[in-house]
Amino acid sequence: MIYKFKISVLIILALFTTSSLYSQIIVNQSEVDFSLKIEQDSIYRILTFWKDKDSSIYTSVKYSVSDFNHNSAKKNLTDEISTINQLWDIANDSITFKLQSFNIDYPLLYADILKNHIQAFLDSDEWQNHVKQNGKKLDYEIIKRVMLEANIYVSLDDFLKSKGFSIYGFETEKHGYVTKENLQKAGYSGDEIIPMPFIVWIILTKIY
Repeated sequence: MIYKFKISVLIILALFTTSSLYSQIIVNQSEVDFSLKIEQDSIYRILTFWKDKDSSIYTSVKYSVSDFNHNSAKKNLTDEISTINQLWDIANDSITFKLQSFNIDYPLLYADILKNHIQAFLDSDEWQNHVKQNGKKLDYEIIKRVMLEANIYVSLDDFLKSKGFSIYGFETEKHGYVTKENLQKAGYSGDEIIPMPFIVWIILTKIY
């Protein structure tokens, strides 16, 4: 297994070092995680799989984009899917996973997901009735239900379905509201009452 892993890393590094798109890919593995990182113009894209220390099966994954020089203020998750797919396929050759959750940061970080998120709550009769009756009051169950029913992460869900998984639900933490500034940047008036979870775990189910 170690021998196979070392060979895989060498092959990966050779392929990506000569790529015109990314300078290199770095693979790191510990007792509990397996991560793949690529960098271009100080923008780091990382796909990390996690498992229990005493298990060989990885059950959760996170994708993150870190733009330390703020080269790209506006990101779309749709544009990241091809990178996620590349890293996923590499990981699939080296580890075994039965994924139960996917963390891809909160909706505010991706312009297309933020737009989907805002529109989902504007179109939701359940949320709009809640606001009329209770004002600006958070209801965590409604939030998760609206996000799921509207499929705000549709581009990710389509990708996951191609890999045998589907979005089944959400777990959310640290809730607030979309600011007036961010609402206006997304093309809205700024007066809309839109809840925003700042930690989102996407719950997955296996479909084949």
